[in-house]
Amino acid sequence: MTKILLLTGLLFLPVLIFSQEKVKKAKADTTGRIYLDASGGISIPLGSYASGDLNNSGSGFATLGFLGQVNLDWIGKDNYGLGLQYTFQHNVLKSFVKGEKQKGLDQPLETGSWSNHYIMAGLVVLKFFHKVYFEGKILAGVIFSSSPIFKTVDPETHNPSNNTGTGFAWGIQAGVGYAVSPRVTVKASLEYLAGNPKIHHQSVQQTLDTVTGTIIYFAPINADTKRSISSFLIKTGVVVRLSK
Repeated sequence: MTKILLLTGLLFLPVLIFSQEKVKKAKADTTGRIYLDASGGISIPLGSYASGDLNNSGSGFATLGFLGQVNLDWIGKDNYGLGLQYTFQHNVLKSFVKGEKQKGLDQPLETGSWSNHYIMAGLVVLKFFHKVYFEGKILAGVIFSSSPIFKTVDPETHNPSNNTGTGFAWGIQAGVGYAVSPRVTVKASLEYLAGNPKIHHQSVQQTLDTVTGTIIYFAPINADTKRSISSFLIKTGVVVRLSK
């Protein structure tokens, strides 16, 4: 009797193991997968962001630059999920702008660079075909931008202010890669990235009436500057699967 029970158990052992593996896989599919992605590459300015026309009030004078990017993606069982992305972008201004006055700005331009920080979130598609990796993302969020173009000078004290422009940002990207291990994938990707940072700076002028001894206030001076940033990014990076 004992031998019969033992043989029966051995016969059903593969079935039990297979069932357990299916339960584990179903559980993993339900909880989703988490990927950490770090990339770097070049930033190619486009449109008005790259324009060097001083008579165009929207010119950004940006040259070829670089970027660094970090993504955290959660992917569900159908290979769709949500992503969170931070991007740092750096583009030096064209050298000839130093001392020149652009249409729409009160102060002459200086040499320097664009330093843009993007924080975005959105939809992600990520799928493996054996060891080949494909991804697609559509993201939106906010941009924080600093540039000599956003610099203002107080009309009374003549002190400069390096303002930070903020605005809406969005991007779309696609990538392909190869899994070098069960957890690590190397990849290359392309991205179109855009933003509309702007500043609103207000200066209040006042003077002292030497006859009456009272302070006279003048109407405030508003400085509103906006730029459209668009660029094409070419990136390489590493994707690490954090969850099992």
